[in-house]
Amino acid sequence: MGCKELIESLRQDADKRIESVWQDAEAEAEKIKAELSRKIELMREETVRALSSEGRNILMHALSEADKQARICRLSAEKRLSDRFFLTASSSLSRLRNARYRDVFKAIAGELPPLSWQTVSVNPEDVGIAREIFPNAEIIQDAGITGGLAAVAEGAKIRIINTFEARLGRAWDDLLPELIKDVYRVGSDNATP
Repeated sequence: MGCKELIESLRQDADKRIESVWQDAEAEAEKIKAELSRKIELMREETVRALSSEGRNILMHALSEADKQARICRLSAEKRLSDRFFLTASSSLSRLRNARYRDVFKAIAGELPPLSWQTVSVNPEDVGIAREIFPNAEIIQDAGITGGLAAVAEGAKIRIINTFEARLGRAWDDLLPELIKDVYRVGSDNATP
């Protein structure tokens, strides 16, 4: 299973939720814009009343604070979006258990070094194939594993976790920036600031 397939799967699921996320972000952005406009108008009025350097300093400070708050809001929205994407991606992993899954499982098992594996944890549906591939290992059913396996050898000195969940976790730092770029691209296509 390649990273491109995972990205495509994530994009398909994420596209369904992007609109909702953008609506929330737009509402939040409008609220911030209104607050910023109100603050700027207040500062302008103060500046007209007292054209002193202190008035200008206050205005500059208020504008600086408004910029800071806007950045914080954007980072917060991106964090919420990231969390939603990760939940969506995690919940979509079961879709990878398709007609080709047996070959995928064998490929994942083939990535392990040739050791005498003592225990192998797998999804309950994978017990049969795991027994075929690891006939001398204790096969443990783990419903928390969507696909792939976790193997232990040499008295628990060596443990390899090669599950769908672990693979997603390892790839997430590379996937997330691409997903965020797509969100901003879709947002700009929809004329969202």
